[in-house]
Amino acid sequence: MWRGVLRARSLLTGKCPTPSCLKSSPKRALCSRVKQEGAAVKAAHPTEQTGTPGLACSAYKLQGRIPTTLDKRVLLWSGRFKTEQDIPEMVSIEMLYAARNKIRVQVCYLMIGLSIVACLVMVVSGKKAFKNHENLTKWNLEKKAKLKKQFVQEQELVAGKAQ
Repeated sequence: MWRGVLRARSLLTGKCPTPSCLKSSPKRALCSRVKQEGAAVKAAHPTEQTGTPGLACSAYKLQGRIPTTLDKRVLLWSGRFKTEQDIPEMVSIEMLYAARNKIRVQVCYLMIGLSIVACLVMVVSGKKAFKNHENLTKWNLEKKAKLKKQFVQEQELVAGKAQ
């Protein structure tokens, strides 16, 4: 129990009260992915020893990824690359996020423009309908009169068949 308390205290203060805590506390890495080439990669952290095998990824920097077909289209639409052959095999995540955000903004502008055009079309069609004396009340009254007329005709047919 005391050994755990001393180890926790040494980790917090950075001082080691006993030499045994240096041997018993292994260094923990934030990323255990190692390059597949087989060569050791130097760690990004300066306190790491150079003799130990390093890490392929950094704790502070996001790594790239292989873009999908949708990612490639987004990169082309956003103007990052001219052709699909220009897109590298590995693209940074920041570049993908920036391209997606640019496309989102463009789509929002497009939706705003379409909404304004639709409002103007509705205003023009409403004014045109007002000049022609067309309104919903008139349409509903005509529809109800038509339905009532059909109902009366059906009742007459049913009464004619019954006699």
